[in-house]
Amino acid sequence: MPSLKDLTIEIQSAFRKRNQKKLRKLNDKVMKMGVMEFNQMLYDLAVISYILSKIVSKPRFLDKKYEKEMILIDKTLSSMVKSLSNGCEDWKQLFSTMQNAISSLEKEDPRFLTNLVSKGKLKVASILYAQGLSLGTASEYTGMTKQDILDYAGKTMMFDRVKEEKSIMDRLKFARKFIEG
Repeated sequence: MPSLKDLTIEIQSAFRKRNQKKLRKLNDKVMKMGVMEFNQMLYDLAVISYILSKIVSKPRFLDKKYEKEMILIDKTLSSMVKSLSNGCEDWKQLFSTMQNAISSLEKEDPRFLTNLVSKGKLKVASILYAQGLSLGTASEYTGMTKQDILDYAGKTMMFDRVKEEKSIMDRLKFARKFIEG
């Protein structure tokens, strides 16, 4: 399993290349890791990779008028990589900086009904729920309300797309392995 630092480097590389497909695949990878070993930084990376895939898919954000915000996003990703090497003490601040950079993009182009950060957080919370995390746990870990998660998941085909179903035996084996170490 790749480290958070390696994932962040890959996300930054895909963002620099404006590679939406790679960002979506990285988001899938982070989400799978998140279901198995959830932590706040994994959740933040899942949100970031999802939002960045949305940003690079919009040709208007390649325009010169967004260059300042795009550079700030890239610099923040670099700082996140450094933070992961140095104990992650400033991770929360860097995630906040990333959210602000993304929000500045949206101020320039207010076409979205809900801001990208909120949509990204809700989407990731809903996917975690669809992949087997309990509704309460998904809500608690992500800060999204249970009702918002249910509303979003119910309006999508999310549960129909989850292909990796686990039998009760597989779940028990996983639980035993998790408990026994």
